[in-house]
Amino acid sequence: MLNKLIILLNLIIVISVCAQDIKFYGEAKPASIVIGSGKNVSKAWLDTKALQIDKNGVFVFGFDHDAKGVHKLKVQFKNKKVETYRYDLEAREYEKQRIHLNKKYVNPPRKELKRINRETKLMSAARTKVGKDINAYFLSGFRYPVDSVEVREVFGDRRILNGQPRNIHNGVDFTAKEGDSIRTVADGIIRIAGNNFFYNGNFIMIDHGQGLTTVYLHMSKLISSDGEKVKKGQVIGLAGGTGRATGPHLHFGVQWYKNRIDPLNLLSIKFEIEEPMM
Repeated sequence: MLNKLIILLNLIIVISVCAQDIKFYGEAKPASIVIGSGKNVSKAWLDTKALQIDKNGVFVFGFDHDAKGVHKLKVQFKNKKVETYRYDLEAREYEKQRIHLNKKYVNPPRKELKRINRETKLMSAARTKVGKDINAYFLSGFRYPVDSVEVREVFGDRRILNGQPRNIHNGVDFTAKEGDSIRTVADGIIRIAGNNFFYNGNFIMIDHGQGLTTVYLHMSKLISSDGEKVKKGQVIGLAGGTGRATGPHLHFGVQWYKNRIDPLNLLSIKFEIEEPMM
C-alpha cells in the first residue's frame, strides 16, 4: 500500500512539473498587446524576436499600429516541448484628424531646432534602457491614468495639422482639467521625467518591464523624477497644457518596444496571475 502511495505521489509530481498550460490575456490584433502566463515556460519568440520571461513564467508581446498578415508565437517549455500559435491579423482602418495649431508646432522655427534635437536625444537615451528588465511589473494590472475616462481624441488617426499631413496620433487624449491628478496605470520605473520639452511639455515615461512603456504628456507639474520606482495609481504629476497642446488634457501613450499600441486596448485587459508559492 505504501509503495502504491509513493508511486502515486511521484506521478502527481511528474504531471505537475510537466504541465504546459498557458493562459493568454488580451487580443492579438493591430495596436494591441497580449500577456502570456505559464508555469513551465522557459523561452518564447514572436516571429523571430525572442521574448523575455520573468520568474513567474509571464511574458508580453504586441503588434504595431500597422500590423497585418500572419504572425507566429513559439513557446518552449522546461521539458523542451514546443507549442506554436498562429495569429492572422487583418489591417485596421483609421480615420483622418484635422487639427489647427500654433504654426510654430507644425513647422518649428529654426531657433528651436537645436532644442528639439537635444530633447530627441534625451528621449532616445531613455529608451535604450527599455527592454533590459525582464521583470513583469505590469502584474499589478492596469487602471486609467485619470479619474475621467472621457476620451477627447482616439489612437491611430492620421493627423493633418494646419492642412499639412503628419504622423499618426500615437496615443489617446483624455479630458482633464488643469491640476487634475495624473496616475500611473501600473507598477514600473520612471525612465525619464522631462521638463518643458518643445512637443511633450512636462512629461514622464514609465518602463513596466519586458519592453512595455507608457508616457504621460503635457502636464502642468511633475511630482516624480528619473529612476523612481512607482506603484499603480500613484500620482506622478498634474494635468496641464504644456508643449504642443491645444488646452489642458492628458496625452497617454503606450509602446511595446517600437510597436505603437492603442492605450484603450491595454486598459481593457483584465488578468489574474498568481505569484508562485515559496
